[in-house]
Amino acid sequence: MANKETNLSSLPDEMVINCLAHLSRSYHPKLSLVSKRFRSIILSRELLFARSHLKIQEHVLDVCLKLPGRRLPSWFSLWIRPDQILTNDMEEDKSTTRNTLLVSIPSSYSPNVADLSMGMVGSKHYIVKDYNIPPTASPMLVRDHNEGTHTWRKSPSMKVARENPMVAILDGNIYVVGGCKADETTNWAEVFDTNTQTWESLPDPGAELRSSLLKSTKVTDGKVYVRSNAKNEYYYYDPKEGKWGVVTEALQFERKCVIENVWYYCGEEYFSWFDTKLQNWRMVKGLEVLNRNCCAGALAVANYCGKLLILWDKPGQGENKNIWCSVIALEREGGGDDVWGHVEWASVVLPVPSSYVFLSCRQVWG
Repeated sequence: MANKETNLSSLPDEMVINCLAHLSRSYHPKLSLVSKRFRSIILSRELLFARSHLKIQEHVLDVCLKLPGRRLPSWFSLWIRPDQILTNDMEEDKSTTRNTLLVSIPSSYSPNVADLSMGMVGSKHYIVKDYNIPPTASPMLVRDHNEGTHTWRKSPSMKVARENPMVAILDGNIYVVGGCKADETTNWAEVFDTNTQTWESLPDPGAELRSSLLKSTKVTDGKVYVRSNAKNEYYYYDPKEGKWGVVTEALQFERKCVIENVWYYCGEEYFSWFDTKLQNWRMVKGLEVLNRNCCAGALAVANYCGKLLILWDKPGQGENKNIWCSVIALEREGGGDDVWGHVEWASVVLPVPSSYVFLSCRQVWG
């Protein structure tokens, strides 16, 4: 009797999860289109547990753009072709090497993009649910890794119902903002104390932030930053002062990141790092070619697995532009005082219409 061919879709969920857990997250958006069953498994917490157990969790960079002719923002995931040698194409200005691309994330997969709703506080893993209509004040899910089980428990419920709020973690506290009605002045933003397991309302940030579209959150310098579409501004909440403030240099903020406790900044002409001893910004050496090609059009920088990742755009063919990506290794040669950068690869990752708008980028860990 001939053996029947076995494919992945015919296997039990447990076996499918084990197989998918070994694949890079870069493949998940496309795999979610295979079937409703695959999409459900890829978006499941069981797959997250399996990847955590196998210790193969990874960073994935997601980018959000506003493209002309589309009502809603579009999400893309940075995809690097496995086992490929990436090249530096800056001077050749090739259209793409196909080794690295920004791949469109299907709308059916987009709920899992909001992984800013997930994070670790000590040994505990917290998940703020991806809420659907109608909004809900459902509690977070908590799992203690020290207990050695996959058991989740519920935290106390939030004070107000929310739909897709923004989330940030700072000093053991979980901040949840937005996702509710703009006229909600008392509980528009809340903070969860993981020690006392209680929610507390934050002060009203003002009508302008409450009524605007929230793009992203950041945590740095002991503050929680919330980026809105109102004049492209960052609002911030200072826990020590207990009040809100505004940073108007939003683009400059996107051009900064921290790698191994050192600030890096992409200026209009060159990359620099902040010397804490001298208390000033100094140029990163060895990046002359990159400086010429990307600084003026830099969109964002990020800490990508301990290396400096840069996104920038430059004119392409006709009225189009090309979004480029580059990864830079940083080091101090011979233990000196200078920081040197080495461009590991640079390539076009996405051609776009010139009228596109860059909204934000964020890293997913899982």
